[in-house]
Amino acid sequence: MEALTQKRARLRQELQQAYGAWMRTAELAGGPPAQHDPVDISGCAESAKAKWFAYLAARERLILAYAEQPVTG
Repeated sequence: MEALTQKRARLRQELQQAYGAWMRTAELAGGPPAQHDPVDISGCAESAKAKWFAYLAARERLILAYAEQPVTG
């Protein structure tokens, strides 16, 4: 079984990769939004939307991993 620290490290890497993929796709479509602006994907290409949702899913998995408590016993 994967240790909690290893799981978190793996999920951090997945999150970074997903964010990078979204940024690359967004740049091809005219540039990513400013950091402080809310993300509006209504006018995005389908490929950019898919990358954005992949990023959100990766972020959610990492958040849940940090919410897990190590098993002691």
